Amino acid sequence: MNTYIYVNKKEKIDDNQFEVVETKGKGHPDNICDTLAEKISSNYSKYCMEKYGVILRHMIDKLSILGGGSKVRFGKSEMLEPIKVLINGRFTNRYKEEKIDYMSIVENTVKSYFKELFPLLDVDNFLSIIDNTHHNEGPGVVYNDDETTKNERKKFYEALDEKDILRHNNFLRCNDTSTTVSYYPMSKLERTVLNIEHELNSQEYKSKFPWVGTDIKVMGIRKEQIIEITCCVPLISLYVVNLDDYKNKIEKIKSDIEEIARQEFKNNEITIFLNTRDNYEKNDLYLTAIGSAVESGDEGAVGRGNRSRGVIPFSRNFSMEAPCGKNPVYHTGKLFTAIGDVISEKIFEIYNIENVVFCTSKMGDSILKPWNISVELNEDVSLEVKKQIDVLVKEVINNHNKITEDLINGKLKVNSY
Repeated sequence: MNTYIYVNKKEKIDDNQFEVVETKGKGHPDNICDTLAEKISSNYSKYCMEKYGVILRHMIDKLSILGGGSKVRFGKSEMLEPIKVLINGRFTNRYKEEKIDYMSIVENTVKSYFKELFPLLDVDNFLSIIDNTHHNEGPGVVYNDDETTKNERKKFYEALDEKDILRHNNFLRCNDTSTTVSYYPMSKLERTVLNIEHELNSQEYKSKFPWVGTDIKVMGIRKEQIIEITCCVPLISLYVVNLDDYKNKIEKIKSDIEEIARQEFKNNEITIFLNTRDNYEKNDLYLTAIGSAVESGDEGAVGRGNRSRGVIPFSRNFSMEAPCGKNPVYHTGKLFTAIGDVISEKIFEIYNIENVVFCTSKMGDSILKPWNISVELNEDVSLEVKKQIDVLVKEVINNHNKITEDLINGKLKVNSY
């Protein structure tokens, strides 16, 4: 495999005339789905590694959420209908003679995360976990007239004997045709949008201001030196006594958002918009029971949230891959998202060059020799530097087992949480 390295002398991202960036906070239904899928995959992988010494096949990247029902008043609220988490996917459920209770891992992961996100939610009564899993192998198994087949995929989600078990690394073959896009460094606006969400959703901020919910969305626009930021921040009704109290708390959050934005844009004109749909005369407010629209009907799905850097960078190339919950051993939508991110960051750290890394695989390719790795640099470099980058790319790919390990242990992330 040779890396295609080319130069595209475009302006640095912070020098572009226009940029727009979004992030969905950790309590947003889409982000909840991404995070749950990734946590379930990691916990199942760690369970398999600890017990069997191998990560067994699984795919949980189609997890989704159906919102519940709630009734909100100033100073109090109540849940009326449960939030439903749909566990859509596949797991290996047998190891030799042992039955694997993977749904126990799933349920513990989901309940634990919901308790962390929503301390006011009664998860025993208002959280429903629906098992939509199966063990079908997918397309590719062709049978003879006598019902026999030599196709190894026949028992794709089984590990009944040593031969089955050996196949669970997929013989280091890519499991999908996909393209991932990575870049580094992040722009000032990307960092700002992310910092706003992270600060408002931090444990420190919540301990000071428990009335701030987690379903926070931030959208930032930069028009040359003019910065405009609009945010949706839910308030929790238990801590809001009346409309005036709501207004005062909104002003406090707005002031804090501007202060965070000033860290990157000290001398810029900054305008902050907050909860712009609020209609005080009609009591149409972003006031919630537990801190998220998921309590009152909003749905979520894996892949509709942030990209791996934690933002949705509309002004850049980015992939529509949904890596969360995919198998970390050989599914290229996940593995090469992480590989590309590592490569891109290393290139910037070593050479101080803004860059974009495109990783493209064909189903069945060797992980060690994917179809294409292209690196776009925004300034000229010597032939020697190109050779060094090529070596760097190969070293990262050859180290893919360590990347898998870091993914399941949370040292590398393919989403913002």
